[in-house]
Amino acid sequence: MIDYIKAFIAMSLLSMAGLFGIGFVAGIFMAIGGALPSAADNLEQELWFNLLILFCWPVISFFAFKFSVDKFLIEKK
Repeated sequence: MIDYIKAFIAMSLLSMAGLFGIGFVAGIFMAIGGALPSAADNLEQELWFNLLILFCWPVISFFAFKFSVDKFLIEKK
């Protein structure tokens, strides 16, 4: 049972880290592009950012799930 809990925690943390990484990269591109600080404050209301997260979240979650299952639940010989 503890392996399932570890796998769930790993999957959750990897999903959050992936979403943080997308936001971080978007913030870097906005800073390089010369966006105003108020644009970064309103980023979560922008349609393009919400669509980016909407389409990237399943991919990130799939690979986080795959990693956590391979690491904690499948026994290797």
